[in-house]
Amino acid sequence: MLKEDGDKIPAVLQQARKLAGYDLLKIGKNAIYGCFDIIQTAIEAAVAASSIEAKAKSADADTVFYHLGKLSVEMIETLLKSQVCRAVKLVKRRFGDRKFAVAIDYTDEMFYGDEKTDGIVGTKHKKGSNYAFKYLTVNIVTNGCRFFLFAYPVFQRGKNWLYVEKTLDLLEELGLKVHVLLLDREFNESKTLDLLQERNYRFIIPAVQNSKFGRLKKTAERFPAIARCWEVAGVETTMIMLEEDGHIYGYVTNLPEDFYKNDVYVLSELYSKRWGIETAHRVEDDFRIYTTTKNGVARYFFFVISVLLYNLWVWVNLNFGADPHTRIKVEELKQLLTKGFEDFWRWLSSPERWFSMFSLGNSKGAQFACFWLPATPAGSAGAPP
Repeated sequence: MLKEDGDKIPAVLQQARKLAGYDLLKIGKNAIYGCFDIIQTAIEAAVAASSIEAKAKSADADTVFYHLGKLSVEMIETLLKSQVCRAVKLVKRRFGDRKFAVAIDYTDEMFYGDEKTDGIVGTKHKKGSNYAFKYLTVNIVTNGCRFFLFAYPVFQRGKNWLYVEKTLDLLEELGLKVHVLLLDREFNESKTLDLLQERNYRFIIPAVQNSKFGRLKKTAERFPAIARCWEVAGVETTMIMLEEDGHIYGYVTNLPEDFYKNDVYVLSELYSKRWGIETAHRVEDDFRIYTTTKNGVARYFFFVISVLLYNLWVWVNLNFGADPHTRIKVEELKQLLTKGFEDFWRWLSSPERWFSMFSLGNSKGAQFACFWLPATPAGSAGAPP
């Protein structure tokens, strides 16, 4: 059942408030600025696709970065999981008991400073650099729901299996049913394949076009060609070799042959859903916080904020957008949030309005206030006087 279009504004503000009110940092009760102020400043910067310095209204940028320096990767990971877990409940209600295609990939945030900076890894040359802060990302890529499930910093290359293991643990923790995992070529190595087989997950991964691939291509009498018992460093799987417009490529998969025996190109069609993760990243970039900090943990926090705001956009459209005419664009979501922040700071800068709002029975103002009253101690700049 569709909700009234007018419910979008309080719903959006309610979700943003839950994120801002998350108890991320242990800040003393007598501190001038609370955790709410720190997270809200980051949200405002992300909504404006700007910097902390440009958007800080309560706590100044130095204070924000001071508190972010107390964070650990595990604390941010817990924040992300808590927000995703709540949103996934809506995804399950919206799509019922269906199984999802899930894409696992890496994304780079290019870095132009000293390559010896903690957290920096070498990567493919892009935009004038060979170094980046790198993140594992995991997305549902089902049509109508391209949703971030997980993001994690990659501080060390060559540990693909470890990041995939964290992903599988999370999928099981969320109770999500997975039809197939779509992974990039980088994951086509023995430890990852062995883990996926052991945990009984179906997968499709592009074949590495090495000398072994070349030998199979030469011996194939026609395409498509299927090489059963294909081994990757001792791990047995199946190689499917295809040809389109003179281009020969392949996939390794453990999907049952009955799934594709009547039309092998269904594998290409299914794998193409993985490009939904690229679309998600382009939209998520609209919420990117600009920063020059070398603190990899703070950058991970900023990345997670952008991911969660992207998910908020997906959540709103899942909740209200069954009719295409009621779907909202990213810019419209930003306008809703920006207006909410502006009104919040206007109320906060005029203490007498808090009292008149309640004493005059202003239901609209009281409703707005309840969305933004943070769960922080009185005396925090994010709490009403």
